[in-house]
Amino acid sequence: MNQPNPQFSFSTGTQAGGFRRPGPIAQFFSLVLLVAIVIVGFVVGIAILIPLLVLGVVLFAYLKIKRFFARTHAPNGPLDGRRNVRVMDRDE
Repeated sequence: MNQPNPQFSFSTGTQAGGFRRPGPIAQFFSLVLLVAIVIVGFVVGIAILIPLLVLGVVLFAYLKIKRFFARTHAPNGPLDGRRNVRVMDRDE
């Protein structure tokens, strides 16, 4: 009655932690699969990061240009068109 069921027993020479170790061909293919998954992950990550980076640079440049032109039209800015907004000529 203490005999183990042969359906669930493993050979003692290839056990590691109660499970059979994969052979060298299975290990090679699992390594190839792992490398392929890592490469695909990098490619997908770069494909997502490059457009985000370009969008960030374009948005940064747009805000810098907008700020530059907003300052030029500010009072006493180079494109203000008035001589001096703080000085009033009372003689006229």
